[in-house]
Amino acid sequence: MQFKIFKNQNIIQGISEVSFGSMTGRERENKAKNFLNSLGYKANKGDFIWAEQVFDSKVYLCSENDRGRVIKSVDGFLTNIPGQILGIFSADCLPILIFDPKNNVVANLHGSRNSLLKGIIKEAISKMVLKFNSQPKDLLIGIGPHIRSCHYWLKEETYFQLKKTKFKKFFILKNNNIGKKEKIYFDLTKLALEDLLKLGVKKSNIEDCQICTFCQFKRYFSARKKEENSKIYPEAKPRFASFIGLKNPEIINLSQRNFQETIQKAIWLIKNGKVLVCPTDTVYGLVTDATNKKAVERLFKIKKREAKKPVPIFVKDIKMAKEFAFIDKEREKFLKKVWPGKITAVLKKKNKEIYGVAKKTIALRIPYYKFLNILLKKINLPLTGTSANISGNPSLTKIDDILKEFENKDNQPDLIINVGNLPKSKPSTIINLETQPPEILRY
Repeated sequence: MQFKIFKNQNIIQGISEVSFGSMTGRERENKAKNFLNSLGYKANKGDFIWAEQVFDSKVYLCSENDRGRVIKSVDGFLTNIPGQILGIFSADCLPILIFDPKNNVVANLHGSRNSLLKGIIKEAISKMVLKFNSQPKDLLIGIGPHIRSCHYWLKEETYFQLKKTKFKKFFILKNNNIGKKEKIYFDLTKLALEDLLKLGVKKSNIEDCQICTFCQFKRYFSARKKEENSKIYPEAKPRFASFIGLKNPEIINLSQRNFQETIQKAIWLIKNGKVLVCPTDTVYGLVTDATNKKAVERLFKIKKREAKKPVPIFVKDIKMAKEFAFIDKEREKFLKKVWPGKITAVLKKKNKEIYGVAKKTIALRIPYYKFLNILLKKINLPLTGTSANISGNPSLTKIDDILKEFENKDNQPDLIINVGNLPKSKPSTIINLETQPPEILRY
């Protein structure tokens, strides 16, 4: 199964079923890979990271070196590194998948009763806020199959442990049969939902699959059902698994057939604060909405560029350029001769909201590249015009170099528009029109 709430997001996500076999044991990577392949995801065995799951509340932040590992003594983990796939085992416990679409962070939690009682949800979301500045109201949550209050009765020792605690409010008393001992049931779902809402997650951002593992034991492994009937599964301790991970950047191979569709997708992504790699008339560039502060900040993270180093800005025409810079008749006459083209002009900046630029000046350019010119015209926004490379590295014209530059980095663009190799070129020439005479800053 997959969650609808994650649809159209650039993530890998899904929960395996009995038909794919138990995800524990030596074959777990192969089974996990086969399951994700069935959903259309290309996964390699070395992409998976697993939690040891000790029924506690520790949440681990994954690093670049954690691929293929089992992380000891944790019941949850999170990552902002594309290509890593987080796997959690379940057989009645509550899987919780979390995605922050604004900061590109995912988390996977093992919601056992003990883990939930000890505050694993708070631990995970607090870590996302601290490490990545996530805002709970932006988080998207998927609650997977687990044993529900219809069948999750407490064993006597557990009942006595909890009956004098604040968690007794999640008890449900049911009269089963006259003359038989009453059973106390526990509502794991309500506990998880209450924690999420208290932490500031929007109710509308939570999708609960509504599936009880005990009721649907033929579809999802249920430990309680196996206790009742040991022969229902051949494995001693069968487990299904929940998966979530950030995809590597989506790649669109631009053609005449998908040209307009790609334009529309680029517009939607940029208006939603995403960062694109886009071909230009010089080199491949990193493009985002220059009036969106968070988007520009993310671009600087992707590029690993110092905040004090400004980036050039693409505009659709001289009229838009005049919205952001002071352009007199003499400068306009010059710009009309060189634009559109490979000349970036440094001009005195107007006091208008735009980010990634210097305090007093702004570097503007109208490019000469069909896709980019149509994009600028239709989106009607100034876009960043910096080269698509990590700061300090050479600017790039070859698509293989672009893919390698951003492969498995902790911050990545959301989409790469591939037109193959561009003609060999340098970045644009930069001319400062605020000096007398004008000064060439880069040639």
